[in-house]
Amino acid sequence: MEKGLRSAVVLIGVSMLLGAAGFIFAPEAMEAQFSVVASRVDGMGTLRGDLGGLFLTLAVFTLAGSRPGKSAWLAVPVVFMLAVLFGRTVHILLDGLSEPAIRSTVVEIIALVILEAARRKLVTDKVES
Repeated sequence: MEKGLRSAVVLIGVSMLLGAAGFIFAPEAMEAQFSVVASRVDGMGTLRGDLGGLFLTLAVFTLAGSRPGKSAWLAVPVVFMLAVLFGRTVHILLDGLSEPAIRSTVVEIIALVILEAARRKLVTDKVES
């Protein structure tokens, strides 16, 4: 169970790292996948800096928290995911429900559940020498 949970956390961290690389190095390729458009060159800076930085931060803390005895680091991506879900909820309430909103919300809830479960369960792991 613990090995599977740790593997799921690593998979989430690597996925976030790939998202960060995409936003930082090829933001134009990420626009359609995330339904965002940079209308000017400074918009590309927003995609690279804000979204790329967000995903990079999430990846770093998720991968750091995947190590034995380091699950406390997972509190950071858990809080980030809660904030993202809050924003997603406001979006759904104000802008209406859509298939992409449902898909994103489900992915975020699954990630949140895995990260929180790992934060709680893996805390007892001993650091191997």
